[in-house]
Amino acid sequence: MLLDRFYNKYIIKGTLIADTPIHIGSGEESFDPVQVDNSVIRDSNGNPYIPGSSLKGVLRSYLETLLISGVDERFNACLIVNEPCLDNDDVKSIKETCKSSQSNQNVDRLVAEEIYKKMCTVCRIFGNQYFASKLVVNDCTLKEDKAYVERRDGVGIDRDTGTAADKKKYTFEQLAAGAKFDFCMTVDNLEPEYEELLKLMINVLKSGELRVGGKTSVGLGCIRLTDVSAYKIEHKNLKQYLLEGLKDEMRWQYV
Repeated sequence: MLLDRFYNKYIIKGTLIADTPIHIGSGEESFDPVQVDNSVIRDSNGNPYIPGSSLKGVLRSYLETLLISGVDERFNACLIVNEPCLDNDDVKSIKETCKSSQSNQNVDRLVAEEIYKKMCTVCRIFGNQYFASKLVVNDCTLKEDKAYVERRDGVGIDRDTGTAADKKKYTFEQLAAGAKFDFCMTVDNLEPEYEELLKLMINVLKSGELRVGGKTSVGLGCIRLTDVSAYKIEHKNLKQYLLEGLKDEMRWQYV
C-alpha cells in the first residue's frame, strides 16, 4: 500500500522503562574541565529523552536480522548500505518503462507502484531513499518532571594491546535505571500480512531484550515497554477517531 490515501493506521502507546542506565550522547564535547566529556541528549527543557530515530533504528535492525536469517520466507530484507533492494539505475529503468507504456494510469503513481513492488519488506515498512517510512516513533519524553543523571568515568582501550590506552580517561553521563518515558509508535497503511511483523516488534519491546544508545556492550541501554495499548484505525472508525480521538472500541488485539 502506498501513502497517497488512507487505508489504516496502527497506534501503539505505552511506558518505556530503562532497566539499566542509558547513554544517548548529545554529540557535543566540552573542553571545560568541570564538565563531562560526553553528556546525554536533552530536550529544550533540559530533560533527557530517547530520540524516536534511535528507537526506530534499533527496531529496523532487529527486523532486518530476523528476516535475513530466514525466519519467515514470505518476507525479506536487504542490506540497505551494501546491497540495497533498489538503486538509482533500477529507479531510472522503472521510470523509463512506465513513461513508454500505453497505460492510462497516472504515470507518477505507476512509477511509485513499480518501485514499491521491488522494495524489500523492511524498506516497505521503514522506508528508504525513495519512499517515506510507514513507521514513526515519537521522541520518548520523561513521564516524571526530573530524572537522575549519573556521571561515570571511562577509559579508552588500546586495540593492539587490549589494555587501557595512555591518557585516554574520559567522563560521560548516563540516565539512571528506572527512568520512565512516554512511548508512541504509529504505522500507516500496513498490509494485513505485515501485522505479524508489527506484533514481533511490540513483543520484543515488551521483552526487554532490545538496547538503545551507546555503550551497550558494557550493559547500558536495556529498555522495556509496559502498559501497552494498541489501536487500529480503519475506514469504518476513521471519522470517529478524527472527531473523538482514541476509544476502547478501536483497540487492536495484537496477541
